[in-house]
Amino acid sequence: MKHCKYCRATEFLTIDHKVAQINGGSDDIKNLQCLCKRCNSMKSKFDDKKVRSLFRWFLQIQESRIEHDKKPYELF
Repeated sequence: MKHCKYCRATEFLTIDHKVAQINGGSDDIKNLQCLCKRCNSMKSKFDDKKVRSLFRWFLQIQESRIEHDKKPYELF
């Protein structure tokens, strides 16, 4: 079964360009991936490398909040 590359959702799936066409990405199969509608919307025109960097940054903030006994932010 297909699922979202980022959140593993199995509903509302879309085809996404890893490098957006607006940024010079192609329709080549190597540049396509499966994302749910929500993750695709959040990713916007960023490429995969930038998105992974943003997710790592977000996870570091979450870990810091937990470490300081603060409630973590909700992702969705």
